[in-house]
Amino acid sequence: MSWNSFLEALCKRQEHGLTALESEVIMCLQEAQGQTKGELLEAYIKSYSVIEEEAFTQRLKNIYKKFHIEDRGYKLPQLHKYLTEKYLQYQNKDVFFSEIGLSYIHSVFPREAFGNAIHNLINSDKSEHSKVDILQTFAPNLNDYTDHLSQCLQNDIQIRILLAWPYSEAAKLREKVLQRYSSSGTIDEMNIREYVIANLETLEKIIRVSGNSEFLEVKLYDTLPSLAIYRAGGYMLAAPFLHGSLAINTFQLELKLGAANQLITHTLQKDFELMWQVARPFYPDPMRNWRSDLKILFAN
Repeated sequence: MSWNSFLEALCKRQEHGLTALESEVIMCLQEAQGQTKGELLEAYIKSYSVIEEEAFTQRLKNIYKKFHIEDRGYKLPQLHKYLTEKYLQYQNKDVFFSEIGLSYIHSVFPREAFGNAIHNLINSDKSEHSKVDILQTFAPNLNDYTDHLSQCLQNDIQIRILLAWPYSEAAKLREKVLQRYSSSGTIDEMNIREYVIANLETLEKIIRVSGNSEFLEVKLYDTLPSLAIYRAGGYMLAAPFLHGSLAINTFQLELKLGAANQLITHTLQKDFELMWQVARPFYPDPMRNWRSDLKILFAN
């Protein structure tokens, strides 16, 4: 991990609570020791915009406070020492993490990052990883990617969506678990059947808009999944189905499929393929009353 990549990842960590403007200041810190406040200000102006020294000083004070730089004396060298120590820790861990394909752990689903992964896939050369896979009970964020998925279909990129059969015992069990253990009041009124049907309605719209449904496959399962999986090309996110939280609201493992050690990525891909095999195809055809077909999908 490079110094700039480290700083960028650090700025995204929610526990620091950095604002966008404060993150800009952090990104101007040099890896080499001895950078003065004046040099930092000069680097900021060159990289971002002109700013009064007083306003810049206030941003630094906020950063010192958020990183708990409280010792007496000049704070900037203390901040640099703190960040350098963290960077060394990251580098030592990064050797192992990159080997197994783990590039980051997000506290919640990274909406923009997954959208960017789909965008990069659309604009990249076709390869064996040229596909989008989603495995969920239901996907609360599916509407966020309607345009992305439509563009995938228009560019002949395969999309596979795995959702729970809304009339299954598995869906009912997940709903009860969430209602019982969640501390969120919104989950008390959850109806997974309605949410899955809403996902299918979204896919129906995508089919209607794209005019090219050949590359979209939808399957519904009547079993218990282990992890929620979102994949776009060689980029993958995986998250557990915890008792008290939706999968998109818990930690997400960001993985790269081309890792040297594929123990994790291969296992997750294999699990997706097994789920795909036991699930049943279901096509939300805009020209059919597919809701009637939905009820009897697992009837025999």
